[in-house]
Amino acid sequence: MFIALCLILALPIGAKASTIGDLPLEKEQEGSGVVILQQRLVDLGYLHFRATGYFGEMTKTALQSFQEKNALAETGVLDSDSYVKLFSKDVVRASAGTAVNRVTGPRLLAVAQAYGELIAWKEINPVFAQGTKATVQDLYTGYTYDVIRTGGVNHANVQPASEDDYLVYLKCFGGSFTWEKRPAVVEINEKQYAASVFGYPNVGDKSPYCSLEGDICIYFYESASDIGGIADAEHTANVYLASAAAGTTK
Repeated sequence: MFIALCLILALPIGAKASTIGDLPLEKEQEGSGVVILQQRLVDLGYLHFRATGYFGEMTKTALQSFQEKNALAETGVLDSDSYVKLFSKDVVRASAGTAVNRVTGPRLLAVAQAYGELIAWKEINPVFAQGTKATVQDLYTGYTYDVIRTGGVNHANVQPASEDDYLVYLKCFGGSFTWEKRPAVVEINEKQYAASVFGYPNVGDKSPYCSLEGDICIYFYESASDIGGIADAEHTANVYLASAAAGTTK
């Protein structure tokens, strides 16, 4: 705890010192502190994978690359020196052009068939209760599929309502799981909300509704990750693209 307190005093104004917890952080640890580390490495271009909350080999390698670029000991361990540098104004970002290639699904429509309301997650959450069915319309294709909410705290975890719905979901992402996030309109109880759907499921048990194993993440306005409560810039941009406010400018 002493190390964490010292960091609060030492970090530049605006750094997220009070939320990462005790240091050091190293391989095989997990929790909200790891999420914050991973998200910062993503922001700086060293990590090309969504924050999971588990400190694995990929996170260690990304941290070592960050340490090398910033003239720090390449330990792969987040110590106080590395943590301060992560949030400093003179931090060195990763070189451009190293991003992992991302497969994207089809884009068939010049203009979306529908847009949703930009409503905060805290208002949607009680309406979209666990077990509630909703209809998702992919903004770029107009394809629709039904989902059933299965969980999630700061966003919705869902599963396709049937095998046919699952196949349409995959069709939106080009026929297989990808790291793409796509804008969508989600209809719940005859009201349409702007949203963003992730193309790669969380690891979990086999769905009772279809052959999917795990859950699909859907973000709405002001949604965040369940671990760490961190907003996702790509989801946020997609939610706006799917909103009625954005539709009026097209």
